[in-house]
Amino acid sequence: MSRYQYRADELLVHVDDCGLIKSELAGHGYRAADRRGPLLRFVGEPARRAVPELLAELRARHGTGLRVSPNHVFGCDRIIWGSLRPRPTGRSFPEPPPIGPGERVKVGVVDTGIVQRNGEPHPYIKGRVVYGPDDVDAVAKDVDGYPTGSAGHGTFVTGLIVREAPNAVVHMKGVVDKSSGQVEDLAVADAIDSLRAEGVELINLSFSGSTWEDVPPKAIENALLRLDSSVVVVCAAGNRGTSGVLYPAGIRLRKEPEKGVEPALVIAVGAAVEERATPEVAAFSGHGPWVSAYAGGVDVIGPYFETGYPEGYNGWAIWSGTSFAAATLTGWIAARVDAGRSARAVADELITNKETRPAEIAVWDVNGSRDVPYIQGLGIG
Repeated sequence: MSRYQYRADELLVHVDDCGLIKSELAGHGYRAADRRGPLLRFVGEPARRAVPELLAELRARHGTGLRVSPNHVFGCDRIIWGSLRPRPTGRSFPEPPPIGPGERVKVGVVDTGIVQRNGEPHPYIKGRVVYGPDDVDAVAKDVDGYPTGSAGHGTFVTGLIVREAPNAVVHMKGVVDKSSGQVEDLAVADAIDSLRAEGVELINLSFSGSTWEDVPPKAIENALLRLDSSVVVVCAAGNRGTSGVLYPAGIRLRKEPEKGVEPALVIAVGAAVEERATPEVAAFSGHGPWVSAYAGGVDVIGPYFETGYPEGYNGWAIWSGTSFAAATLTGWIAARVDAGRSARAVADELITNKETRPAEIAVWDVNGSRDVPYIQGLGIG
C-alpha cells in the first residue's frame, strides 16, 4: 500500500507534455476529461493499471522532467478517527463583539463546510460566514446516533478564526468529504480559484498529506501560483509526528521571472502544547525546517454541533490538531489587517521580524535550536 493517497485511474498532465504521452495513455485506457489551468485530467478504466506503476514506466521512458502526477488526496489525518478526536467540554467562548463598521476582512477556508441546524450555522459564527448549498457539512451518524467522519471540522475551524478576528467574514468552500475527511488535489485548486475570484487575500487549508516522489501537488501548486503576491495561505503541518514534508503546507512558491512579481506566501503551521512553563512542539505535530510557525493546537475549545448533541456535549468541544493551530494563526493575522496593513504585511512581519513577535518557541532539529514564531491563541483552554 502506498504511503500517499490518490484517485485511482486519474492522472494530471501538463498541457505541454500531453502530445508526448497522449497516445501511450490512450493505450492504457486513459482519455482527457477536463482542464484546470495548465493541467489536463486524464481518466482511465478501473483497475486496468495501477497509477504508480504507470507513472514509473512513463518516467523511465521520457525522463524525470515529465510533468505528470497522480490526482493526490489529502485529509484531516488522525483528528477524525484517531486519538485526537473531539471531547466534551463544559466551557465555551464568550459571544464575539458586534461586527464593527468599515470593510470586513475576508478569510477563505477550504474545509468540510458548515454544520447547520434549522437552516442556520452555529450561533457563534452566525453572520460571520458566507457559504452556499454545496458548502453545508451534512452530518452522518452511526447506529447509535453519534457523528461520524469529519463532520463539524469546518465549523470548528471557522469558530477559531472568528474567536481571534471577530470582524472577519469567512468564505467557506466545503470541498473536504464529510464522511472520510479527504479532498483531492483538483478540488482544492478549484476552491482556491473561487476564493481568488472573490477577492480573498487570506486562506486557511487545514488538511495535509504525502505525495508521489515527495513533490508538491501540481493542481494546488498551480492554483497558488495564480494568486497575487498580496495573498497569504496558512496550512496545517499535519498530525503524523514526523519531520517529513507534508503538503500543501510544504509548498514553497518561487518568483517567476516572466511575471516580475513575488508569489503568494505559504505558511506551514505546527501545533504547540502549553503544559509546561514554555510551549513545546506537540508530539503529533509535523515539524522540521519546513514548518515556519507554531500555534496552540492541543486541547483547543471551539464550536461543535449543538447543545445536547452528541450526548454530553454543550455545543462546544475540545479538539487537538494542527488544523486548529493553522486556524488560530489565520485568525491572528486577520485581526491585524486594517486599511493600511495587508495580510501579507502582517504575516511577513511575524515570520521575519523577531523584535515584533508576540512569542517564540524553541525548535530542535539536526541543525540545533532555532526560534520560531509562536501564537497561543484565544481558544486555548
